[in-house]
Parts: sequence; C-alpha cells; structure tokens
Amino acid sequence: MDLLLSAVPSSAAPATDPAGAYGRYCKPGLVARLGALGLDVTYERAEGDYLWYQSGGRLQRVLDFVGGYGTTLFGHYHPDLVAGARRQLDARVPVFAQASCRSGAAELAEALCDRLGDFVVTFVNSGTEAVEAALKHAHLERPRPVVWAVKGGFHGKTLGAVQLTWSQRGMFSGMGPRVRYLDPDDPADWEAARAEVADVSAAVVEVVAGEGGVRPRPAAFLRWLADTCRDAGVPLVVDEIQTGMGRTGTFLASEAFGLEPDYLCLGKALGGGMAKIGAMLVRRERYVEAFSVLHSSTFAEDDPTCRIGLEALRVLDRDDLPGRCAARGEFLRRELRDVQARYPNQIADVRGLGLMTGLELRAQSDSPSQIIRAASEQGLLGYFGAAYLLHVHSLRVMPTLSQPLTLRVQPSAYVSEADLARFVRGVEGLCKVLRAADAGRLVDFGRAPGALVDRSSHPHPFRREPARTPRKVAFLTHLLGERHLATIDPSLARLPSAELAAFLERTAPLWEPTTLDQLHVRSAAGAAVHLTVFGLGMTAGQISRAMRTRDQGWILEKLEAAVERAVAQGCQAVGFGGYTSIVAGNCKKIRAPGAALTTGNSLTVGMGLLALEQEARAAGIDLRQAKVGVVGAGGNIASTYAQMIAPLVREIVLVGRDRESPRLLAAHAAVRRAAPDTRCTLAEDCSALTDCALVVSASNTPEPVVYPRHLRRGPVVVCDISIPSDVSEEVVRERPDVRVIRGGVVRLPLDPEFAVGGIALPAGHSLACMAETLLMGLEGVQESWSVGAVTVEGVRRAMAAAARHGFAVADTGPLTSGTADQFLAELRAKPVDYPATGRATGATRTRPAAG
Repeated sequence: MDLLLSAVPSSAAPATDPAGAYGRYCKPGLVARLGALGLDVTYERAEGDYLWYQSGGRLQRVLDFVGGYGTTLFGHYHPDLVAGARRQLDARVPVFAQASCRSGAAELAEALCDRLGDFVVTFVNSGTEAVEAALKHAHLERPRPVVWAVKGGFHGKTLGAVQLTWSQRGMFSGMGPRVRYLDPDDPADWEAARAEVADVSAAVVEVVAGEGGVRPRPAAFLRWLADTCRDAGVPLVVDEIQTGMGRTGTFLASEAFGLEPDYLCLGKALGGGMAKIGAMLVRRERYVEAFSVLHSSTFAEDDPTCRIGLEALRVLDRDDLPGRCAARGEFLRRELRDVQARYPNQIADVRGLGLMTGLELRAQSDSPSQIIRAASEQGLLGYFGAAYLLHVHSLRVMPTLSQPLTLRVQPSAYVSEADLARFVRGVEGLCKVLRAADAGRLVDFGRAPGALVDRSSHPHPFRREPARTPRKVAFLTHLLGERHLATIDPSLARLPSAELAAFLERTAPLWEPTTLDQLHVRSAAGAAVHLTVFGLGMTAGQISRAMRTRDQGWILEKLEAAVERAVAQGCQAVGFGGYTSIVAGNCKKIRAPGAALTTGNSLTVGMGLLALEQEARAAGIDLRQAKVGVVGAGGNIASTYAQMIAPLVREIVLVGRDRESPRLLAAHAAVRRAAPDTRCTLAEDCSALTDCALVVSASNTPEPVVYPRHLRRGPVVVCDISIPSDVSEEVVRERPDVRVIRGGVVRLPLDPEFAVGGIALPAGHSLACMAETLLMGLEGVQESWSVGAVTVEGVRRAMAAAARHGFAVADTGPLTSGTADQFLAELRAKPVDYPATGRATGATRTRPAAG
C-alpha cells in the first residue's frame, strides 16, 4: 500500500487545472456549483478512510465520511482486495469473454445464494442498472401498467429508475413506467393504494431511504407492503444497493425488519470499493427464463470483477464487517446525540442503522445572519456546512440529495473511534458557528483571525410582517458592492473586501432571490399596501460586467424567478430597482404573466426634478439662467431629465462615454426638439461640469464618476440619482459649497419608521423607484407603468398618484396636486414633441436568447 501511494510525489502538481478541465469537458453545471460552495477539490490519493488533495503545494489529508456514497465499506484500496485484483491481472484472467460460461460470475452468484437463499443472479455494472433489470423482469413476470415506489426513495437516474426516484423524476416524469408513490407515514394512503393492487407490476422499496435523508422506513409500513404484495402476487423488490453488504449492521438491512424480498438489488460495496458491479437477484420460483437471453451487457459478469466481489465477501466474513458497522455506528450516534443535546437549535435529528447515519441540521430561518438564513431557506446550508468541515476540520461529508439539511455519514467499517470522535468535534465546531450566527467564519473557512463573533442575540435584520391587505407588491434589489454585503450581514464585516468580492463572484449564480423585508405602507388617503423586498446576491458591478460580456441570461432568469415568486405570493405589481431594471432593458426583456411591472423611473424623474428645482431656489440659483450638466445622458433616465429640464434653463451639457454614441446623439436631438432656444453641447468627461450650477447624474456605472475637481465653486446643487452613487464621498467631505441631494428619494406620509434593511435612507423614506411600486399597489393598477422609455405622461401620472397618497419629496413638505401640476405645467410651457405613452404589460414581453 505504501508503494502504491508513493507512486506520485507529494510535491507533484497537476499539469493542467483539473477542476477547470472537468468543468469544461465533463460537468460544467456541477463544477460551477462545487466551485461556488468551495467544494471543487481534486483528490489525488486514497487509502482507508482518507483522501488527499493538493493545497498550497502540499498534499492535504482529509478524513472521508462520504465513502463513495456507501461504496467504500472496505475503505479505499483495502490491501486484500488490491492483492486480489493484482492476481487477476497477473494471471491474465479474461475480461471480455461474452457468450461463454463465466466461472467468476458463477462463483459469486453461488456465494450470494449460499447466504441469501435460492435466487437467480443477474450481474450488472451499477446499482441503477440493477433497478432497470428488476423493472424489466417484473414486466415479463407480471405485465401490469403500474409500479409502486415510495416517497423519498432513490433508485438511480437512468430513464426507468429515475421514475421511481422521488426527488429526481422532474422533467423525465412519464417517460417510463407509470409510478404510484406510497406515503410510508400515511396508513390511509396505503389503503387507497390497496384498491388498485391488481394493476401493479412490482413494488420497489428501500428499507432505509439513503438519499431521502437516511430514514429507516416505518416497520408497520414495511409489514403492510410485504403482506399486500404477497397476498396479491406482486413481486417485492428491495433495493439494498446502499444498505447491503453489512453497512447497516446485518448483511441486508431488510433482515432487521423481517422482510423476505422477491427481488433484491445490490451494488456499491459489492465491488469492495475496487470494482464497478451490481446484481439483481430473483427468487428461482419467480424467475422468467427468457430474461437470461433478453437481458445482456457488454461489461457485466467479467471474471476479474466478480472475483473481487468474492474476495470482498470473504473479507466481510473474516473481519465481521456487519458487527463492526453496528458497534461503530452506535458509538457515532451516541456521541452525535450528546452534541445535539448541547445544540438543539442547530441539530434537528440523529438517525440511522449501523454505519449509515443521517445528521439533520435544523433550519436556520430565524438566524440573525442573512447568509445563514438564506442558505437554509434555499437548501444550501448543508453544502456550506460540508465546505466548512472540509476546509476547517479536514473532514469530508456531503448532504443527501432530496434532504439537503441532512449530512450523510458513511465511513468504512474499519473506521476507528478516534476518527469518529474527530468527526464529532468538527460537527460541534459547525454548531458553534451556526449558533453564533457567524457567517464570516462559515464562508471564510477559518482563515480570518480572531475569535468567533457571537451575533446570536442580535436582532433579526429584516422585518417580516404578515400581509394585512390584499394589495401586495414586490420590489427587486441587489447589492451595491462587496462591502454592502457586510451591511446586509455584519458578521462578514471583518472579511477583506477582496475576499467578499471573491465570495460573491463564486456564489452569485447560486443564490435564488431572497426575501428580505416584508412591510406595510399606508396612504394619506386611507389605503395600505404590503411590500415584499426580494434581494439578489450580486453587485451592481457584477451585473454591469455581465451586460458588457453579454452573459446576462442567468441574471434575467433569476429576475423572472423573482417575479414568479411574487405572483405566487399574490403580488399585483413588481418594481425593478437599481441595475435590475437596466439589465432587464427597462423590464422589456422580462416575461411576467400575472404581474404589472415598473422600473420606477417615472417617479424617479419627477421627484428628482422637483427636488432639484427646490434646492436650486433655496441655494439662490436662478434656474432660467443656469447651466445644467447631465451625466450619463445616453441613458434612459438621464436623457429624460435632460429633455424635461431643458426648457427651464439657459444651457445644458450632456456627458456620456462617447460623443459619437448613437444614444448620446439621440439624447442631444431630443433636447434640441424639446428646447430649441436652450444651448446644448456634448462632452465625454465630467470636467465639462466645471461651470455648471446644477448637475444631474444618473449613469450606469458601478463606481463614482463625479469628484470635487469636476465642480465649480459654489453654490452648486448636484442631484445624484444613481445607485450605487455617482458622486464620490470626497465631494461631501471636501466641498461644503456643494449641496448633494439624493434625487430619487421619497418621504412616506404615515410610516415614519419605515426602513428596508441594507438601503441607507433616513427612516420613513423610500427610493422613488420603490415608491412608484407602492403607488401601483395603492392605486390597484392592473397594467405596467414605467416599462421602456420614460415619458412625460408617465411622469405626470406617477406624480399625480404621489400627490393623491401624500408621498413627498425628501426633506420637503407634502406633495400636493397643486405643486405637482404647477411643476409639470412649467415643464410643458413650450411645445415639446414627447413620445406618446403606451400601455405596457409584462405578460406580453419576450426575452431574447442569452448572449
């Protein structure tokens, strides 16, 4: 064994990036997910209960409790099995000798029958093939249209077996046998099923549901199933692929429940962790002889593989592996239950048989940590826990597929109590992190210095008010930058910005839209609306880069998923905040049947212009003699600002990235039509703002663009619309002569304590885009508002609604119909060729193909 391991020097590095190559050529979706979770490890060596991988130029040893999903019952490279395999190779035993009498298969089949009874054995290459063979034989023996399976079961992913696999059948449903799923916990369901037993070809069951969360099936259900099948002549197919070979403390798990299978499926450990082999056994009295001709396989029944299986049976008996599994499993569960007693809010259950244990984490939906709570709600907590155990404690474990809060623990039968105790200590470390709500420690894998940060007593960062009104709306938002993540989850504050950025880069495609706040907002007219805020786990910079590289398809899918969730929750309108509206083409790329959509741009423009006009008057700036700079003028919002304010000012300069940009030229032409007497020039740099008394900035850049050097000596009023801000913090610190206002901010009439977590606004205030969404709910609208280009009519409608419901410009008195109408009348003082307002319904929109 040492010679085998020394074949690769510990300092050897792979010639290529194996994870990258595996992702590119084999499993792109899987590797992306593993990489996001920190589980994209390439293992180079294996022995016993250990695996090794390269880390920092050296081999890192990991205690492997995944165990090949139950395959390595004998450990990795058991010496006796390695020696047996070498003997087969040295003796040149035939591998491919189809259409002959194969002695290895005969010997292994006889050995299985000696311990299990009189069966006819069909050898296959994997567990799922054993299930497929069982389905085929059952159809020959008892041709009926229905197969019984059990909820929570897993029987493989080939087209027939996946029909029986409760959590994986999905889009493949109906492409194989018609399956009736039995509820093992509902006797009423059993009786309902009994009435149709005459139509059943076979019943397939796992005694312990492995992928279903390591759940032993109720004994009463198993007795009922066995009795019903026997009385009706239905073959009982017991899937022991994961539980057989002594894993659960007896050679078959079904022995402990007194079951006598008609068909038996074996696999995984049958090959001793060395060979790929499965077996389907049928009791001789039920066997259809034609099956031995109708079913065949190129690779099954080869002598070397079968003789490895024979050696595995010999070692199993010699070393009493079932007894070892029973003793070690009892020790492990006893120790884990002691941890559970100390951490009842982190561990929900410890269960299993033999060395097949399920450790179920408790859902952390009330955690003060937003990351931990979101991971729990989205089925990712078990994977984050697995990554933490791997990188912090060098322990390898994985969640089960259909119960992702359950970590499945399946070491070899030779595992020592010391190694089991080490695993228990790692689990306790994970529990400490979850109890402390320290997401920083969970995701940085213990690299950051300092003690655990206990945030368990901190208040929940978001409010969740149950809806008290049928008027419901939703609003979509995202992170401004990587440091914003630390605002959402303060336990991440100690992590360097580079590490936060790397974390978001990995995980952004993984996160589904997350429910943040759920709040009520009241109208001055007496109505109320319930708001749900959905957050996307990505930054403005990430969205911007995705748009530049034409890789925004996955973001649009997440936005549509958020809209679907909102509609399912009864929301009538959905608002797109920040860069979500930009990437969605002002909502035109979103399919949204059942929901009215808005970018909120109409109210943003109207409130921003009103705020700018009021602040100019307060600063003593004569609007009609002023020069106005508009940054980001090629964009929808900024160009609309320019068109609407142009008739009121002396001169306007439009700032964009490229003076020859078609969008900037179109904005220039629109301003010329709107205000032919107002001078309008183009610029590519913010230095053109140096003689502007008023500045409006609404660019689509994730970083600041306006700095002190760009602004004249005051008074100057800057209306910053962008999120993230276009205006550098240096302007606020260094230029007291410059008044910077958040143009897209609205004060609510009756909710002075209103606040949305992660949005830095004074209490009682809302972003204008969010406020427009609220107004749509209060108005009870059935059609979209600000979809596509902003129009003056759209601005008038939004401002009039704001006046009706008492919404105000930030830091001013209530907006009334008079002030709104007077302001908008001024904007129409000169004839302007504005585009007509169109009725936009998200339900009719289609999204172009990604890229």
